[in-house]
Formats: sequence, C-alpha cells, structure tokens
Amino acid sequence: MIKAVLFDMDGVLVDSEELTYRAAAEMFAMRGITVCPEDFTPHIGAGDIAYLGSAAEAHGLKYDHEMSVVTYAIYEKLTETHNIAYENTYKTVAALKEMNVMRAVCTSADKVKMEINLKAIGLSSMFDALINGRDIKHNKPAPDIYLKGAEMLGVAPADCLVIEDAKNGILAAKAAGMHQCAVTTTFSEKELRDDVNPEFTVSDLFEITDLIKHYNITNS
Repeated sequence: MIKAVLFDMDGVLVDSEELTYRAAAEMFAMRGITVCPEDFTPHIGAGDIAYLGSAAEAHGLKYDHEMSVVTYAIYEKLTETHNIAYENTYKTVAALKEMNVMRAVCTSADKVKMEINLKAIGLSSMFDALINGRDIKHNKPAPDIYLKGAEMLGVAPADCLVIEDAKNGILAAKAAGMHQCAVTTTFSEKELRDDVNPEFTVSDLFEITDLIKHYNITNS
C-alpha cells in the first residue's frame, strides 16, 4: 500500500528551475563568470552545493558557501514577481490530505530555499515532515533523504511513493526501496525511461492521486 508521498520540491511542487538558473547566472556574473545552462544540467536535483559547484569548477572556481547565500537572495526576489507554483500543486497536496496519505518534502536544496518556496506557494503548513539537503550526510542520488523522510513519517520505505522530476532523485528513490513516479517537467518521458526507468511517469502532478487510488485498490 502507498501510505505516504515524499515530494521533491524544485521541478515537482514549484516551477523554479529557470529562476534558479537566472539567480545562479547573476551570482556568477558578479564574479566575472559567464555560465550557460549546460554547466548545471548534470547536477539538477543534487542540491545547491553540487549544482553551483559543478558550474564553478567548469570555470576554474571552487564552491564556497557565499555562492549559495547570494544565489538564494537573488532567487527570493525573483519569486516575489513570479508565480512558481505549478497549476495543480495545491490541489494535489490538498487531495492527498483528504485521502489520509501522509506528505513530506524531501529537497536537496537547503532550508533557506525550501522555506522561500513553500512560503511563495502557500504550502508551509500542509506537510507532515520537511527535510532539506543539510539534514542528511549524502545527497541524491544517495537514498539518505528519502529514508529520513520515511523515518520521520513512521512509514516503511516500501509504503512510500517518491515524486521526482530529476534523474538523481529517481535513483535515490530506487536506492531507498521506494516506489517512484517521475513528473516530466524537467526531462522528457523518453529521457527518464532510457536513463533511470522510473516505475511510474506522469505529465501532471494531480495524476498521482488516481495512481495511488488505483495502486492501493489493486494491492489491497
């Protein structure tokens, strides 16, 4: 039975990838570096240290914490003038609550970005657990963050469904022994199938409500 849903955040609950890139690009520009999207793509979903660090390394720099601080300050200002919630984000989380399915956010981002995003979309109080990349030792694609989420909810890994947009996240969910559902917001269904082959794939977040109902009826 699927008793809990563990959500990645960026690319799943919030449409933030473009704003994150814009904030990071502006931060690097302040350091005299011109970046491109390809500098970041391999580390989407792996947390800000890997995301910013990979681009820094590509241009002969080493990651330092100030990179994250400045990037998130720019990012927060961008969220004030952009609606970052996907169309059915609130509807989906509210429906899961009505279904008595437990809910957690398990994001590779740090606490600052997690709080910025949840505040921006009005969902700060709708989850049973919030876990960020600084709460665990090894970030995605390691399973640590999802195992911690299941532990905090008191639910067995086999009874959890992970919702991810990123390949690193699907690999983390598989390593945790959890069901996985990919949302095709960042990568195409073909890319996801070819590279990480998730158990389920949806194009709209709200589709997971019917998926869970069907799965639980079939396996009851």
